[in-house]
Amino acid sequence: MGPSWVVEAVWGVRWWTLAVVVGGAAVWGGAWWWWLGRARVMLSDRTVVALVPAAGFDPSPEEIDRHAARLARVPAVVGWAPRRAMAVRLRLSSTQSQLSYRLEGPSQAAALLQLQDFADVDVVDPYASHEAPRIRFEGAPPLPKKSHVERAGA
Repeated sequence: MGPSWVVEAVWGVRWWTLAVVVGGAAVWGGAWWWWLGRARVMLSDRTVVALVPAAGFDPSPEEIDRHAARLARVPAVVGWAPRRAMAVRLRLSSTQSQLSYRLEGPSQAAALLQLQDFADVDVVDPYASHEAPRIRFEGAPPLPKKSHVERAGA
């Protein structure tokens, strides 16, 4: 009895172990590919909400806590999803001295993101222009436009 039985035993276990490892890697790779596809779909379908505060906006600590707790509930509303797709992005911007606070999150949490937590904050369409509409009077001619140089001297 030589060492051949050891080689045969190791080779017999090796091919079986190799088949299990390759099969497990294929299942894991397929699940990973599906999970990435799910993340791509969810990231392509996100909702955006713009919050515009009034000039005298001064929230209380309770309002801030309530707002933070609402944002923390977004993953629970979305359910089982990739972490990168459940994230809520906050963007602060200023246009013509008007502060705008944008929330971007999963479309499943759109109703939660659109809730109004603060008394002095308006929820507006983020893609609409926030300029005041021009008022026109019928029968009155428009005022002549002055050049930039004439306005500076006036």
